[in-house]
Order: sequence, then structure tokens, then C-alpha cells
Amino acid sequence: MKNLLFVPIVIFMALIWAPSVQMCCQFYKEFEDTDKRILASPPEWGSRVISRFTKESEAYLDDHFGFRPDLIRWNILMRIHLFGVAPLQSVIVGKDSWLFYCSEALDDGNSMNDFMGSVPLSEAALEDLRMRIEENNRKFAQTGIKYIVAIAPNKSTVCSEYLPDRFAKNRSRTRLEQFCDYMEKHSSVKVLCLSEPMLKQKSNLPLFWSADSHWNSFGAYVAYKEIIKTISNYYPNTGLIELAGNVAVKRRVNGGDLARILFIQDVWPEKNETVFEVDSKRIPAPLEKLVFRHDSFGDALYPYLTQHFSKIINAAPFAPFRFEAISRERPEIVLHLFAERYLTQAVHDDFYHKEPGL
Repeated sequence: MKNLLFVPIVIFMALIWAPSVQMCCQFYKEFEDTDKRILASPPEWGSRVISRFTKESEAYLDDHFGFRPDLIRWNILMRIHLFGVAPLQSVIVGKDSWLFYCSEALDDGNSMNDFMGSVPLSEAALEDLRMRIEENNRKFAQTGIKYIVAIAPNKSTVCSEYLPDRFAKNRSRTRLEQFCDYMEKHSSVKVLCLSEPMLKQKSNLPLFWSADSHWNSFGAYVAYKEIIKTISNYYPNTGLIELAGNVAVKRRVNGGDLARILFIQDVWPEKNETVFEVDSKRIPAPLEKLVFRHDSFGDALYPYLTQHFSKIINAAPFAPFRFEAISRERPEIVLHLFAERYLTQAVHDDFYHKEPGL
């Protein structure tokens, strides 16, 4: 009977020493994709660095503590499943295992505040946006270039039914709706607000990933169709790449960028994988050049746009347009695509520092 008393003691000592043994021997393969940074190096020992030894040792132990990646992941999954919240403010756990991006937490534009109507645009702000877009349009028109502005909706705009109930609208209209209405009434420049066609399509097929902040492949196709409709107003012979057959919705093992932020992409599957083929027999006659200024939402459009243009020139998403350089390229069209959360930053070019390129 006394021997049994040693069992909890042995278990306790094993648990205490296991992280140290793991650090030295690496007997257990840990999850490797938890940090997007360089981990601390082992501390240096020497007379010239003795004052830094304690600090370096603490940093090294913090980064290399045995089982650290898995302990982090267990903590995240426990909070999600028990309390329905993520430990990181940038990710919101929604209904039915949906994840949403709270861009405000990373100073990455407005997504949730915009959805709730907490950051409306003033008349002066709307007028500034109109003037900037019309100035861009005027400069491009001087050399015969068509300027198209397209705005990709936030995931929360299209899929709001999966948001937690605590995110209630304070105002009926978002900034995007304000802006599109203002441009419709006060400007001759057409702004392509992609939220409207997507809201019409959402009852048929999923348009956004459940574990990612972006639209899925079918959502990108819906956006592509609207963009080509606008281009065909200038170039009537522009054909549309049609679907060949039905769109299938499948489950993918790994989740997307929001699951990766939480380090749980391998245990948080993506259920809105859309799979389809396009009609390869009806490839439209290509135009010559497109200057495509876009953020990450534009990446999924390349498979379609490359069928319409002999050359696509990428422009930095938030850097000012280099009008002279673009004019030298002589493109038919400049397509300016950005996410709803970047409305003011993308138009005013004031989000990131200037980048190389057009």
C-alpha cells in the first residue's frame, strides 16, 4: 500500500522534469509553425557579456521551453471550445466554427467597427475620397487609360449571420455603403462595390472561407464576373470565362490564415473549399496590358484576368500611383482593387510606406 503512495510522486516528478528533458533530447516532435519570427539564441557566457546572461537565458527559455508549441495550442483550443473566444484579439470565433478577422487589433484597417457602424464617414471625408478618385481618373484619362475601382467586401459584411451575437449593428449602413451611395449621387466615376453581387449569390454557394479572411475561389469568380462586366462597357468584345459544370463544395484538412494565426490550422479544417472548372474552349481575345493594383484579395483573380490580358503589371497596393511610369506602359486599363476595411487608406495611399514598382 505504501508503494502506491510513490506513484503520484513519480508522476509529479516526471511532469516537472519532462520539459527539461524535451529541451535537451527532443524525444517528442513538437508543432513547428507557431512563431513567424527568429527564436532567441542560446545565451553567451563570457566576461564581456555577463551582464546580459540572465536576460538572454530568460529569453531562450521562454522560446525553447519543452512542449511550448503544444502547450500554446492546447491553451488556445481549450479557450475556444470552453469559452467560445480566441486568446488573440485579432481573431473572432463565430458560429458554426467560423473565424473572423478583427483587423483593428493589428491596426490593419477597420472590419468589425465598420460592420457595427462605429466609424462612419463624415461628409468631408466622403468628399475627399470622391475628389481623390476623380483626380486619379482624370490623370489616367489624359492618356486614354480606363480606371476601374473595385472594392472587395469584408467577410463580416457578406457572412454576418456567423458572427457572434455580441457584434450588433449600431447604425444601419457601413462606410462602404455610405461611400458607394455618395459616389453614385455625386460622381461620374463608377465604383464597383462587390458586396451587392456577393450578397445576392451567398444563398447559392459559400463565397468566403470559414477559417480564412478572404473570399474562396468561387467568391473570387463572382468578383471576376463583375469586373469583366465593367470592362466590357469599354471593350464590348471582352468575353466572359464561363463555368464548365457545377461547383462542388468540399472539406479541406487545413484551415486558412485565421487558423494559422491561432496555430491550429492542422486541427481546424476548412469546410468551404469550392472546386470547379472553367470552359477552356471559350477563351476571350486578350487585351494588351492591365496595371493591377491590389491587396491580398486580388491574388485569386489572376487565373481569370491572365486569360484577358497579354501582360499584367502589378502595382504596390497602398503606394501612390506613379502616373508617368504607368503611362509609359500604355495599358488599356488600371484596375484598383482593395478590401473594404482599407477604404480610406487605399484611396489616400497612406497605409504603408511607398514600395517599388508601378
